[in-house]
Amino acid sequence: MSEFNFERDIAPERNTFGFTARESAFANAKADQQIMPQLDLMIKLRGQLRQERAADLAYEASIFDFKQRKRMLRDEREADQRAEDLLGQIQMTMEDDQLNPFERQEQLSLIQLQNADTFANSKVAQQSLLAAGSFIGSQMQQRNEKLSRRIRRKDERKRSADTTGLDANTIFRMEAEEQVEDLRQSYLDPDSAGGTNLTARERANLRNAGFAVTKNIEERKKLEKKERESRESQIFNNEVAIAETTLEQVKDLLRQVAVDKKLAEDGNVDFEASYGGLVLPNGESLKVPDTGTDIAAALQKQLQTIRSRTLQGIGAKRRKRNKFLMGQDPKGTSTGTSTGTSTGTSTGTSTGTPTGDPDPEKIMGG
Repeated sequence: MSEFNFERDIAPERNTFGFTARESAFANAKADQQIMPQLDLMIKLRGQLRQERAADLAYEASIFDFKQRKRMLRDEREADQRAEDLLGQIQMTMEDDQLNPFERQEQLSLIQLQNADTFANSKVAQQSLLAAGSFIGSQMQQRNEKLSRRIRRKDERKRSADTTGLDANTIFRMEAEEQVEDLRQSYLDPDSAGGTNLTARERANLRNAGFAVTKNIEERKKLEKKERESRESQIFNNEVAIAETTLEQVKDLLRQVAVDKKLAEDGNVDFEASYGGLVLPNGESLKVPDTGTDIAAALQKQLQTIRSRTLQGIGAKRRKRNKFLMGQDPKGTSTGTSTGTSTGTSTGTSTGTPTGDPDPEKIMGG
């Protein structure tokens, strides 16, 4: 026999009185119809009680707020009445000429501490204290500015009387021995810090000035050399570009003259119209010879001469630039330290390729 269980054995049969499920549901429905009006009334009464409780709480809150507001207004009115006496004390403190701004600030702080409730509740007292504090702050700022100007003037007078107080930047910007000598003479002045004798600081300043002059002269020379190299490089590049353009045009003209020379054998070619007065990029102009000579051959010879002269000019410019980059002045004056022996330098008028220099034909690619 299985163990007895309430939920399984008793609960399903409780209050059914042997009714079937349908009969039990019908009986319960009838019971609900009788009890529902009472339940609705209970719910409405409970809601009405809640509303009344909320209204009571709102009324109590409004009463509390009213009392608080009333008490705050009473405190403010009483504080404003007491503030009249405090305003007199503040005014007397501000008008007391025996007190400096710091002492006035201390008196105001003491008045505020002794009447904390009044300043906490009275807006009039708060604004008066704020205005007095702003006025004292302005006086303190003016006092500090006057003190700063007095100290600055004192320092300026001290520096002007001290000849050893020369700015270090002034010393290290010196670029001439005359400036160092002028500085020495100022130190030897009887009215200087050491009189006619040099102090330790004056000797140090003179020594630093000497080092600065040497260094600044070297740096200036380096800068000038760098600027000159840049300028010479630009000039060289422009001259070589013009020469190369001239050689290209001469090469084209030689081909064109060769073609016109063949055409002249079969007919008449106007060389004057084609080549007369033609200006090349380097500034040279072609001249067409008389008709009694071989015009084409004369033009070819003239163009070849221009080509050779242009190549020689390029070679001379390259040699001049190499000497300059090696530290030698193009005019022959040495501007730096040159190592090694230069070979192949020609003197006088050069009519061919100088010994030891690259062949201009090879340089320009034939």
